[in-house]
Amino acid sequence: MSSSEAVASNDGLLTEILVHLPIKSLMKFKCISKHWQSLISSPGFSRRLYPDSHLVSGLILRPTYDCVVKKEYDFVPLKYTSTTAPFRSLTFVNHPSGLIILQSCNGLLLCASSISDWNIPCDYCIYNPTSHEFVTVPPLGDENSRFIRRIGLAYDPAKSSHFKIVCIRSDSLEVIQNAGISYQIEVYSSQTGSWRLSGVPFILPYNSQYGAGVFWNAAIHWISHCHACLCFKVDEEQLQEMPMPPLTRDPADRIEGFMRSFVYFGESREHLHFVVNVDNHSKKFDVYEMQRDYSGYFVKYRVDLDVIIAAFPEMDVPSDEDDFLFFYAFDCYKYSILGIIREANDEESYMVLHIPGKVIRYKLNDKTFTKICDFHPGHEDVEGSQLEFTRLHAYHYMETLARFG
Repeated sequence: MSSSEAVASNDGLLTEILVHLPIKSLMKFKCISKHWQSLISSPGFSRRLYPDSHLVSGLILRPTYDCVVKKEYDFVPLKYTSTTAPFRSLTFVNHPSGLIILQSCNGLLLCASSISDWNIPCDYCIYNPTSHEFVTVPPLGDENSRFIRRIGLAYDPAKSSHFKIVCIRSDSLEVIQNAGISYQIEVYSSQTGSWRLSGVPFILPYNSQYGAGVFWNAAIHWISHCHACLCFKVDEEQLQEMPMPPLTRDPADRIEGFMRSFVYFGESREHLHFVVNVDNHSKKFDVYEMQRDYSGYFVKYRVDLDVIIAAFPEMDVPSDEDDFLFFYAFDCYKYSILGIIREANDEESYMVLHIPGKVIRYKLNDKTFTKICDFHPGHEDVEGSQLEFTRLHAYHYMETLARFG
């Protein structure tokens, strides 16, 4: 047996060599043989490359302008070591209308053909931005299943290489007895390669608006500003209402009837977070965490942005300025919360804030902050000044080569 054959037949030695190669080379080597493909795609090999499977290496940002989708993406690196953007635009599929990201889930991205209306049918695919591998998903239902209320990706590489997509859809937008619209859940399984109905139809208020799905605790979660929040347990295929943090009236509010507003909802390191504004001026927050048994929330962190506002006075919105609407600030300050990022050492956990021209890392325990990068999303107008965005979608970039499909 030659020395090269000896190396190729020894998985341990071969792994030690391969883990030092760039990702682009590894993707080429997967084509050498089925054995090499299986080795490089195995969870064990991915763990050797990326020991912390929950580490968020960066945020992929999708701005929109006046409800028009922008098909180029910005990137914010979060690791202390250099991390490059995995892509600038989604070109792995030559779709006539282009692709946008809807959700990130444990290293994978749920992508869809570019649309500005959830009611329009679109094509879906799953993309790994680390390996640049993708899987296309067959069309949803029949031609009448055209009204999509929400969709979400469920993928846990620690349990299986298979993923599921859960869709809440309707065949009609006709209001039933003034109660709402009849919806049906449909589930796609990569294991079977097909969609199928799940459960029985149910009624949602006709004006229900739900955010992007968040996968946590083997379930997909959707929140609504004005109606019940939903939770779909993927294994049991059970839909239920999800409890909310206490969004009670604040007697000190100067706007009658103003309710404490939630400003962020997301998962990190197997923790589900719900960020709630607790003052009139949108500079104090409670970061709630959901109990794993869904018995309720508890306050994990308290945030006060006074020190950041003092350091960056450009966050303060003059009384005669109205462009603060381009950010998620409600009253007096320019900023948006891009993420709550939990670390293996919780003392290092932090909030990612975008303020004019910068991205800030705010540590949730010791209340210190540092600038991550200078940041001017989007493009320039004809006068050369940076345009800000009206809405911003931030997706976790988690590096992995784990098999999926």
